[in-house]
Amino acid sequence: MKNQSNAKMYITIGIILMLVVGFIAYKNVTKIQNYKENGKEIECTVVSVIQGRKGKQSVEAAYYDEAGNLITADVIRNQKTYVGEEFIGMVVPENPEEIYCMPSESTQKIVYCVFGIFGLIGVILIICGVVSAVKHRKVYY
Repeated sequence: MKNQSNAKMYITIGIILMLVVGFIAYKNVTKIQNYKENGKEIECTVVSVIQGRKGKQSVEAAYYDEAGNLITADVIRNQKTYVGEEFIGMVVPENPEEIYCMPSESTQKIVYCVFGIFGLIGVILIICGVVSAVKHRKVYY
């Protein structure tokens, strides 16, 4: 009976892992695609950096929009920064209060490889669960 519950556990964990990884990968890809297609490059200056736990930074930057208004926005920087640093970011019209800096191609490849590995682990868990269930099932005639 224990093997049956292990099989169910493997299959359940595999499915959950694949769903979570798939959802995160989908959101990541759609966000990058949205900024590539609809984003506009802007020159920004970092106005505040708040150091969080484990080195995470909350960054705000200021930029001028097309009308010449100064806008302060949260930044997704993908690297360490400091107050006063100038950089090129991207803004989409539907969310001008968020500046996004594209990760490098190598970083994107690493992230996609990690997503692929976790997806593969999910598939392997499902296969192990199915094999375990088939091996240890009781035959009733």
